Order: sequence, then structure tokens, then C-alpha cells
Amino acid sequence: MTSDVVARRRPTVIETDASSSFECDYVAGINRVLSLAPYLLVDNIARNIELWRFQSGDCEPVTRALYNVTSYPDDPMASLLDVDIHAAFLHREHRELLVINHYGRVRRFDLPTPAGRMHPTGELQLLGDTERVVMAGDCFVASSPRGEFTDDAAQPGVFLFEPLAEAPEWTSADPRRLGWDQVLAGWGVVSALAVSPTADRLAVAAGQRLGVFSLTCGSSGLRFGDCLWEAPLRFHCQWLHFGEPIGLWAAGHRPSLAGAQGGDWDACRGGSIDALGVDDGAQQFSAVLPEATAWGYGADPVVMARGAREVYVLSRDGALHAINMNTGVAHQLYEALEPRDVAVTSLGIGHAALRDGWLYAGFSRGGFRLLRYDLRIQA
Repeated sequence: MTSDVVARRRPTVIETDASSSFECDYVAGINRVLSLAPYLLVDNIARNIELWRFQSGDCEPVTRALYNVTSYPDDPMASLLDVDIHAAFLHREHRELLVINHYGRVRRFDLPTPAGRMHPTGELQLLGDTERVVMAGDCFVASSPRGEFTDDAAQPGVFLFEPLAEAPEWTSADPRRLGWDQVLAGWGVVSALAVSPTADRLAVAAGQRLGVFSLTCGSSGLRFGDCLWEAPLRFHCQWLHFGEPIGLWAAGHRPSLAGAQGGDWDACRGGSIDALGVDDGAQQFSAVLPEATAWGYGADPVVMARGAREVYVLSRDGALHAINMNTGVAHQLYEALEPRDVAVTSLGIGHAALRDGWLYAGFSRGGFRLLRYDLRIQA
């Protein structure tokens, strides 16, 4: 990777709300940062979920709402996983927020939510411990359940769930379990998923194996179609993104057994980002990622700029890089969170999200705080 280090700035630190209604003595960190315009969802590990609402063009939220309730008040580990968020979506023309936790529990919240406390209006049940979940039409699509701290067994492949319209009753006392179909069991553990904007393509990665499949959305659910193409990757894929003008982007770290199994995030080093033709898989672009990219199980340290002009890459020390998608040249936009002589070795797994002209990031061992990077000021 060709890199020009010109950064002289450090990110702005924003304290999150670490209050909770239950006791769980665990590490201080952020498990997810998701941009759901005009909202930003923040998952404070073992504490709560925050929902920040922004006015267009503002960097400070106008409201901050909190969900810090557990269904397991006498079990600290179960409470941690109850607010361990794996995915969230805006639904029904942004009138609802759907939040999926480690157990596969889908909680529905009505929007807009008032400042203060968030209260779920119903729940459904998916398979537990599916790290990657996307939506195609009115249906959830999930990666392989790993079977950790859940009653659902580990299974390979991809899981297509029945439409939400088929589950009109959302109850909290005994949530309805959505039906599912399993596909691609022969692919083993799936590590990344992406649905095209028109919901007619599904990209699937299982480690160093990548494929794109046709997908049909209908009132009766999803129909999984033919494989349009398949390609080997030089990296363990953890991130997929459909976008213009090229089509499909894939990124991940160098192959590592410890990293692939999720037990040692610091073993997830470097890697690459590739751009491929969505219809034929032809490689259009490739660039090497910084060695300290904040990979790890469930990580999201890569964010594509609008228009695919640049990709922003979060380092494990809080530094931020930008890679030009035309030239492959990288430059460092922001320095590490702390000076090198006092910085910790690793802030853990990184999670980043883009909102207007700012990038927000949190780390699994970085404390209850977000880092904000102003992207309007380019180095």
C-alpha cells in the first residue's frame, strides 16, 4: 500500500451513556456503531443501547434515547448478551426500529422515540448467535449460527427467514419464532453478507470464498437462485458492500486461524479491499489495507464514502486512513487517539459508521466513548 502520512489531528472523544438497570461487571467498550439516518445506534457493552437522532448537517444529536433493560436481571452474562446487538434496521418507512441481539431476539421500537427511555412494542425470534444479518425486502437473511451461549445449535450456510408480514403478532411474553430455509450448507461458516440495493443479488463470503447469487423477493418470501459467479479471495472476508460505480466491494484481513475463529482479534492483521464486477466477478480494483486495521469477529472497520471515491479504514489505535479508489494511494487523516508514548497496544475490535460529513467509531476495549472524525477537512 502506498501511503502518505500527513495527519496532524486527533479524533474528538464523545462520552456515551454507560448507565444500566442491571449489574454486569465486564469490560468497557462499544460493540456496534450503526448509521440509520437520521439516527446513530450505539451499543455499550453490557450496559445498554443508545439511539441518537440528528438534524441534517449537524454533528451533535438533538435527542439521545436509551434502552437499558434485560430479560435476565439475575444473570449478568445473559444480560450482557441481551444487549449485545448484532444488527438493526429501520422498517415500515422509518416508523419502526428493529434491533437483533445475540440470542436472535428481534425487538421492535416505534419511531420517532422520545428523548429518554426506549420501550419495545413487540418481539420476534430468529436463530441465535448469527453474527451477520441483512434484510432483503421484508425478510431477514442471516449468516451461520455459531451456537455460543444460545439454545440454537451451530449450523453452516445462510438462513433465509419468512417475511415479517407473516408474523402480525409481536409479543414479548412468548415471541413467535420465524420460519427459515437453510442454503449453502456446503460453504461452511459464512463470514460476511450483503444485499444489492435492488434486493436481487446476495453476496456471500465464507472466509476466502466469495460468491454472488440471484435473489427474488416476493410476498411469500425469498427465493434463492443460481450462483452468478464465484471467486477465491486472498484474504479472510469480513466486509461486503454493494455500491456504485463498480458493484461489489469485499475486504478482510490476512488469513489467520485464530482470527477466523474470533478468539484473537489482534491476530487479524492487514488484508486487502477488492472491487469486483457484480455480474461477472471481474476484479476492477485492489488495495492493501493498513497493518493495524481494527479487524476481529463482527468488526466493521471499513466504511465506503458516498460515490465510492474513497474508503475509510479504522486502525486499532484510533488512527483513520483514507484510500483513494482510483489510485489505490492511502493517506492518514487522523493520528492515533493517544500519543505513541502513552497509547495502549490495542483498543480491540473496531466499529465505524458514516453520517453526513463525520465518521463515528467505537472499540470493544476502548471505553464507553465514541471517536468522531470530521471528514469535511481533508488532509
